[in-house]
Amino acid sequence: MTGSGNTRNMAPLVAAWKQAFHLATNGSGSYGKGLNLHRNGAVAQIHAQPGRLAAAVTAKKATHQAALLLPELTKTQWDTLAGRLADNPQAVADLLANRVPAAIADPGHARGIAIVPGAEEITFSCSCPTGHAGRVCDHSAALGHAVTDRLAVTASILLGARGMSARTLAVLVRDLVADTDPGTLPADADGTVRADQLYSLAAHRPPHSPPDLDLDPIVPVTTTLHDPPIPGPRAQDLAWMTQDAANRARALLSATWAPPHDDLADTVRILASPHGVDRLPTAADATGLTETTLRAMMIGYRHGGPAGAHATLAAAPVSPSTVEQAAEAIRASRAVALGVIDIDEGTVTDSTAGVQIRSGPDGRWFPFTLYRAGLRTEEWRPAPGASDDPAEAYRAARRARAARPARR
Repeated sequence: MTGSGNTRNMAPLVAAWKQAFHLATNGSGSYGKGLNLHRNGAVAQIHAQPGRLAAAVTAKKATHQAALLLPELTKTQWDTLAGRLADNPQAVADLLANRVPAAIADPGHARGIAIVPGAEEITFSCSCPTGHAGRVCDHSAALGHAVTDRLAVTASILLGARGMSARTLAVLVRDLVADTDPGTLPADADGTVRADQLYSLAAHRPPHSPPDLDLDPIVPVTTTLHDPPIPGPRAQDLAWMTQDAANRARALLSATWAPPHDDLADTVRILASPHGVDRLPTAADATGLTETTLRAMMIGYRHGGPAGAHATLAAAPVSPSTVEQAAEAIRASRAVALGVIDIDEGTVTDSTAGVQIRSGPDGRWFPFTLYRAGLRTEEWRPAPGASDDPAEAYRAARRARAARPARR
């Protein structure tokens, strides 16, 4: 299970954000009221754009559009940050394994540059009267607390608000360490290192001649293992891990290797395996996500792999023009123009038909159907048929919607 490791990795980032956000509220009573709103589920999906984090917040039967405004880092600052991270083997291993390094939470690691803004750099905005005046309100405070919880799972929303994606930052660092030896990976406090990090570093070290081994007569040892003493993994778990490693190696040799899973997608992959559902309570505790959310992500994973799981959690950031083009393609594809097509950040929704498409991190559009409509929230479930063509993804959502009516 990889979620707990990711939570530990994000701990410095979460702590830095909590401190900066708390200081930014300057002792306002909205800080505590916003926490209660967040705990009661008032904050909807968080959207990250360069310079802002935004979400709809429902309070007292009214929905307000709250936002936290953060300054973007300049290209020079990103280059400086990448250069400093390239000198840190642990940070390099994290980035090459598609993890955000904890080092970016500490300005001392990157010549004064940190991904977490200072308290004086965080400003507030909201559609309510207090927010219109640029002061912190209950709704923007609730958003700040929701960001804290979201950062415990992934730093991608904060990176996006500061003007950079985790993937782009990894590319910057990868270019700096190409064909070099990044150094020795330090062990954790318990004396262990992560296998994915070790592999990522090894892939960037100078090549060497492989040993001459005859693998044909080798029989997997997991076929003869008995369960080790608790808390060791079961023999069946070891067999699954071995089979998974063999499948990935076979894909590499056949040149059909897909982009590697990140920690959250890998957790969902395990949950989506034949016996993975038994691990749901542990996964929910490790990731900070509800079992309902993880179950939906499992469906998204089965339909669209890692990208489908992430699209289920949140649409990937895309430009407003891309979303508008997708909406136009859907409007042109409809035989009868009934209902209004609504667009949001990375999302196109046909509420009349009860369908939606979301942008995924792999560039495809993922179909969703309205599963449950409530007075305050709507629950969407992923459907099969992800496509590069938004109109085709929309048609897939319509087909799935016809086969699965919404619940109320």
